[in-house]
Amino acid sequence: MIVPERILQASRDLNRVLAAGDAVVKRLDRGVPRDGENVERAMEDLKAAGPCLDTMRQLMRQDLGVTD
Repeated sequence: MIVPERILQASRDLNRVLAAGDAVVKRLDRGVPRDGENVERAMEDLKAAGPCLDTMRQLMRQDLGVTD
């Protein structure tokens, strides 16, 4: 599969947000959160994935020529 660099970058940006959220959730689950980490904060931080996902979706649709 050949993917344009702009889509790869959008994927990296989304992955960065999701990986950070996953790490926080794992620490919370293990009972070893860092200062300021809690479930509410984790949910707020994961909301940052929304715009990244929207950007990646838009770029992928443009690349495929989908217009609707």
